[in-house]
Amino acid sequence: MLGITASAFSQSSNMLEMKAENFDFEKGTADFLTYKGRKSMKISNSGQVVIKDLNFKDGTIEFDAETILPGFAQGVYFHRKDNNEQEMVYLRVTTIGDTLANEAIQYTPYLDGVNMWDMYPQYQAPAPIKKEDWNHVKFVISGHQMKVFVNEAQVLHIPKLEGRETQGSIAFEGASYISNIQIKPGETEGLSPLEGSDLTQHESNYIRNWTVTVPALLPEGTEPTTLLNIPKNDAFIEEIQAERYGLVNLTRRFGQNEQRKIVWLKATITAKEHVKTNLQLGFSDEIWVYLNDQITYTDKNIFRQNMKKYPKGRISVQNGETELDLKQGVNELMIGISNDFYGWGLMARLEDMDGIAGIAAYDTPKKMAIDNIDQFVGEYVVEGYDSYKLTFTQQAGELTVQLPNRQEVIPLSYLGNNSFNVGLGIELEFSSDRKKVIIKENGFENEFVKIN
Repeated sequence: MLGITASAFSQSSNMLEMKAENFDFEKGTADFLTYKGRKSMKISNSGQVVIKDLNFKDGTIEFDAETILPGFAQGVYFHRKDNNEQEMVYLRVTTIGDTLANEAIQYTPYLDGVNMWDMYPQYQAPAPIKKEDWNHVKFVISGHQMKVFVNEAQVLHIPKLEGRETQGSIAFEGASYISNIQIKPGETEGLSPLEGSDLTQHESNYIRNWTVTVPALLPEGTEPTTLLNIPKNDAFIEEIQAERYGLVNLTRRFGQNEQRKIVWLKATITAKEHVKTNLQLGFSDEIWVYLNDQITYTDKNIFRQNMKKYPKGRISVQNGETELDLKQGVNELMIGISNDFYGWGLMARLEDMDGIAGIAAYDTPKKMAIDNIDQFVGEYVVEGYDSYKLTFTQQAGELTVQLPNRQEVIPLSYLGNNSFNVGLGIELEFSSDRKKVIIKENGFENEFVKIN
């Protein structure tokens, strides 16, 4: 029985006896009684009821459930390590009677305590849930795969379980009556343990490899569109790859966000010639897209503020779309994603691959030391306009600039050959004698002369 005490189960049927001593739960969460002639467990909405001393990996889980209305969901957890790492299938009670409701039943993992329902819309489906009657539910779990049945109908086939744990306890949650719990370890009904097919894997259109920054706080009400909150090239420190269906799962990498945070991803697209193509985007919750340092798109997919994108606030490449005007050669695509609500992630897919020579994660340049940095320090003005000034300072080997008519001090990235990157397509180039500096922005140039 994989760790569960034998006395808790009927030896002939693997049926769990419906007694309080076979479960862990908070006082007031569960009552044990006879309901409609069956020994049953009545669960309130106040927390999980965990089967004691059970470590379940593969096999069959079966039970009968009658939901208590009104309510929202009746769920079952498995491969449960704790409240942070577990997997779940739940019935959305509000859909009872609607046989076409795609969200009637859903599978989701919990990662770092985050219910990932909005990251996996492909793992929800209609289900024939009966009102004020018993519903027979069965899970068949084998390695990576799972099938789910409701009232004898197969309603879900999960080709790859997305949780981080492959074994653990089983728990129930949500206002309902539960009876006839059967746990059958090893009985997988011939279901393959191998990961099933990802039908998007053959498509070259998805941008699957990125270089990413570390998450940073993004205060409410602010937008990452200024030089101070756009990352420099050397901020992209590690690579991240998309999972199935082209999903870059930021929750899996960085965990949950209790405050609004932003992370930046960068990739390169190499075009054989000048090409225009649409970039299809899935994002949760907010997105900012920059192509070659120019912002091309921003949008929000925020469920709780009724700013939901199709499909109903879940992530999908149908969330949004923007045209990319790609130059011949290498183009840099930089995307910011912010989040403070459930899962966060990105999907990016080029609609048309004609004229595209390559897609790759951004290759972060090695940070270059600035020799004799003090030679760049000073004030530079446009001749005849002393108030139009660039001020350069240095601290701990880093050069910064205060741009004309701005209060903020911007750190610079050294490009070599007396040139520096400011960000958003702005570069600074010093003359060899350091008596002049040229600011280059969007094809325009201004020359500044050193005054001290």
